[in-house]
Amino acid sequence: MIYMNTSKDTLIIHHWDTDGICTASLLYNDKAKNITPKIGNYFLEEEEIKEIRNAGFERIYVADLALNEESIKALADIASVKVFDHHVTKKIDGIDYINPILEGKSEEDYPSASWVVGEVLNKKNILAFLGAVGDWEERLKNIKFYEKLQSFMEKEGITFEEMHEMVALIDSNYKIGDKEEVERAVAMISEADDIANFILNNEKWKRNKETIDEEIAKALNTEGKRIGNILIKEMNCKYNIISTVARRLWDKRNYVVVINCGYFPNDCQVYVRGNDCLKLIKMALERKYVAGGKKNVMGAIVPKNECNEFVNEVINVIR
Repeated sequence: MIYMNTSKDTLIIHHWDTDGICTASLLYNDKAKNITPKIGNYFLEEEEIKEIRNAGFERIYVADLALNEESIKALADIASVKVFDHHVTKKIDGIDYINPILEGKSEEDYPSASWVVGEVLNKKNILAFLGAVGDWEERLKNIKFYEKLQSFMEKEGITFEEMHEMVALIDSNYKIGDKEEVERAVAMISEADDIANFILNNEKWKRNKETIDEEIAKALNTEGKRIGNILIKEMNCKYNIISTVARRLWDKRNYVVVINCGYFPNDCQVYVRGNDCLKLIKMALERKYVAGGKKNVMGAIVPKNECNEFVNEVINVIR
């Protein structure tokens, strides 16, 4: 619920993962209110739009979130909209985009929305780096950006393992489905005197992580099927762990397709990792699905009665 508050002039709508939370935390101040869509939705529901309209914000920031065109246009009718992102997305007239990827820059130079915002604000602190660790995990060690991270970690006395643990703890909130805690995390992290210590010693997030780790292990251990160079894994899970499962399964050479029909009542989550997912994003958007991603990843929300057809089309494209 977005309560009317005349002291708040900025709304930050952010993704629910570590990069989204860190990006929002960098943008956050005492004049800002932050929300995330219903976890798993890359669009705003009518009731959410109505509440935003009634709240009277002067400006809206969208952080690390590829909202669909209809939602972005609805926001633009309410207030000025600025999108801070690093995903491949369609530009909409009248929207201010802070997204180096859309200007032809390399995702290896801008591995997270948090780094984009950190550069804009000249705040290359732990939040700017943490979003990149969240989105790239171990793969970050294979790109030039890792040199910047290494220099930062040495200066701060933090290890990569600790950075990775912070990501897991922050992400546990969305994976377990606690939208309110995802939203609370932005202000708590932004206002913490020692951000690393606050995250690593958050007992609630530690308990969440234990539950999620068990569910991820269960999903990874279930048998998948192979079609040529494609690994296909089907899930029926109430937790939002599909991106983590796909990332763990991907060998950086072949393709992984993960389908979860247990999270939404009427839709399936379809997640693909591979060397070129841009054509898959385009294909999903042409089908009017809520979809987004980057070069190596595509995520889409697909009606259950269309899921098999869509997955077969994906396989035909990438095989």
